[in-house]
Amino acid sequence: MAYTPDNYPDGKGGRKVSDNPQPESVWHIVDEIDVPTITPMFGKDFPEEWAFMVADLLNLWASKIWRNQLKMRYYNGKNVLKDFGISIPPQLLNVETIVGWPQKAVDTMAVRCRFDGFTANDEETQALLDGVDKRSRLRVKYRQATQSTLIHSCSFATVTMDAYNKSRIDFYDAEHAAARWDDAQGRIAYGMVIDGFRDGQPSEITMYTDNAAVHAWLTAGGWWDWEAQPYRMGRPAMEALVYRPTFKKPFGQSRINRAVMSITDSAVREALRTEISAEFFTSPQKYLLGADKDAFAAKTKWEAYIGNIFAVGRDENGDIPEFGQLSQGSMQPHTDYMRSLAARFSGETNVPISTLGVIHDQPASAEAIYAASEPLIIECEDFNDSARESLKVLASMALAGELDVPVDELSEAQTDFMPDFRNPAMPSVVSQTDAMVKIASVVPGFAGTDVFFEQIGFAEDMRRKAENEIKRNSASFTLANVLNSERLNENGNA
Repeated sequence: MAYTPDNYPDGKGGRKVSDNPQPESVWHIVDEIDVPTITPMFGKDFPEEWAFMVADLLNLWASKIWRNQLKMRYYNGKNVLKDFGISIPPQLLNVETIVGWPQKAVDTMAVRCRFDGFTANDEETQALLDGVDKRSRLRVKYRQATQSTLIHSCSFATVTMDAYNKSRIDFYDAEHAAARWDDAQGRIAYGMVIDGFRDGQPSEITMYTDNAAVHAWLTAGGWWDWEAQPYRMGRPAMEALVYRPTFKKPFGQSRINRAVMSITDSAVREALRTEISAEFFTSPQKYLLGADKDAFAAKTKWEAYIGNIFAVGRDENGDIPEFGQLSQGSMQPHTDYMRSLAARFSGETNVPISTLGVIHDQPASAEAIYAASEPLIIECEDFNDSARESLKVLASMALAGELDVPVDELSEAQTDFMPDFRNPAMPSVVSQTDAMVKIASVVPGFAGTDVFFEQIGFAEDMRRKAENEIKRNSASFTLANVLNSERLNENGNA
């Protein structure tokens, strides 16, 4: 049996995920859900709709976990060697060979996508957002979430409230969370995070629906107990951070895709072949024609190789054995092939080829360096645009939670804010300062503003410190001018 809009198990003739009309495609994305292989047993008081959601999410997680773990193995350089069984001797198959290109593909981009806090026009809203940022350690967690998103295609964030009615944003990777997508509303329909495991299976979860966070845990008797915490969000208190989403794949695509894994497999094989060839390269094959093999019976292969004198007598015919050495193999074909693989990897991921450790030619100028990194910079900007919307949704839910109102009822002043990101081009301080000084020369009052220091590359704490010192110095200067003016007036009058 499969659940579809016509036989949705609510007992009311097929209630859909939301009350709003949805296009038929939403059910193609949800797909036909077979009878769950993981069927948590709840008491009779647990709503049937929630039971279906929990089973659906657990089985969705189970169907994706192998793939997610595979991508993590490639990221950590623990992918298994896929040998063709031709050129690598069986004795050397266990030699550990690692190519860290998948990690490079993720980290090179993640380091350029840096969240730099929220900026609001309303002072009260700014104070609330700063509180959420600080409590959540948002900047540190966002960097970790970005890495996870690039590895798995998506990560998830939730908004929770503490005992003091203060909101906090937490992030989870795809190995510990799952969600269904709602096409009509362009958001998560319902989702869960896994809080605990038992024998490799989820034993504690928190599910997020439109009106409640449902915490469930597996008891010793094999049944699931639960409690629900209602909220007024009007939507699940959960948001996805996604890399390269499409209509067909709303939860995005992994940076460690099939092409990256295939190229990495080829690079691992080539690296091992290079190691083997290097061994033979350092010990070229030698030969003796007309010699009795018994002459070397007492010597090991190593002793025969490093010996500088061959004491071999004449043969039975009185002839002297002929000594020779086979031509030494070349490492150049291996080097050329690895460079070719690096070029393919660079083309697939937009990672500059000079950072892969194969080609060491550096660009000749700053313009050339930027040109080599431009495709990656554009990709970072695209990701930041998507992440900006996700962070704004999360921050809006955090504000709504503290104010105890639905997200849709936040005022215009409360939603007039934007997440900030560092420049993914990562310009040098010298070049950026030069550009800002030129702008300040034609825009009165631009120098000393928050934007001015931000573009130079100052972190938020440094920006605020600089602005405060400028204000104090300006106030001191103004006070000194006033006092001097008063002294001049007194002297003049006198």
